[in-house]
Amino acid sequence: MTDLETCWDVLPKVSRSFALCIKILPEPVNRQMMLSYMIYRVIDTIEDSHAETEAKKALFEEFVSILGGKKANEGKLAKLKHTMLTCLDYTYEKDLLENLDALTHTYFAEPMKIRSAIRRWGRVMARGMYEFQSKKIDTFKDQDLYSYYVAGVVGYLINDLLYYNDIITAKAKRRLAKHAKNFGLALQKVNILRDVAQDIPSKRCYWPIAVLNKYQLNYDTLLDEKNRENAMKVLREEIDDALQHIYAGMYYVLSLPNTALRVRMFCLIPLFMAIESYVKCIDNKEIFESQKTVKIGRGAVQDIVAKSTLWGSSNSDLVKWFSQTIAKASPTLAKSKYMRGIIRMQEAPVRE
Repeated sequence: MTDLETCWDVLPKVSRSFALCIKILPEPVNRQMMLSYMIYRVIDTIEDSHAETEAKKALFEEFVSILGGKKANEGKLAKLKHTMLTCLDYTYEKDLLENLDALTHTYFAEPMKIRSAIRRWGRVMARGMYEFQSKKIDTFKDQDLYSYYVAGVVGYLINDLLYYNDIITAKAKRRLAKHAKNFGLALQKVNILRDVAQDIPSKRCYWPIAVLNKYQLNYDTLLDEKNRENAMKVLREEIDDALQHIYAGMYYVLSLPNTALRVRMFCLIPLFMAIESYVKCIDNKEIFESQKTVKIGRGAVQDIVAKSTLWGSSNSDLVKWFSQTIAKASPTLAKSKYMRGIIRMQEAPVRE
């Protein structure tokens, strides 16, 4: 098995949903996005570990440094791989770390401009993750910044890959840059919203402390059933905050060339999966029950894939689908101030 084949083999073990989406992209963007995703998952694995903060910093810096060379430094790579496998805690990421050399070798087979883009945004991600090792998420502004580091940067990476592969023009790239960050934030904000009952026991605290305190709660009391009434008030603030990013994520997709169907599908599938999850979170007390998971069913996923295929090239069909999905939560959401801009975009398809 070649290094590239090994990477494709490992991808679904790290994330089934993104494996599905990435394979939809045209060549060579699918390969480059696969490499980017797996490299960023290595960075994410370092962040999620219980290793000491300074040990994480050293691993972040060493990995990013290796990616910045003209070719793989086999000695440094072998040492880093051994350190990660012995010093980090992980579950399904084990295959990823065990094949770090195959991932790195495949990365160095890409053109310099592609490697530079992947490394640039990976470096921003790593530095941001290190920053939040000692920085608490006190406000929604803090949550936005954290979400930018872990997901928003990926929007900018997508723009770079599309531009370098002549799928979008420089003009389109500048236009998409206005919404690229928020596309990533939309996905991350829903994850933060949906996974709170699993995150808190693992000491991952992403809901703003100031909002919890506003309702006489903290991370030790948020999941307690006796505090459910106040917890639901915090949930509503989280719901309101996430909504604006979901709309912005839709702006991003509608701004993509409508001739680039496979690129649009790559973005539409995770976005609408996030929207469906968002709808399920509204006024849902089960969010605070660790034994339950808020998720959409396989049938809903298949429906999203089918609609993305059928309607992906049509802004008017996408706006109608988006409006109907948002309206499941509340009819007023489909008529909110954010929707007016979305509606205007259905009449102006982009063909660049």
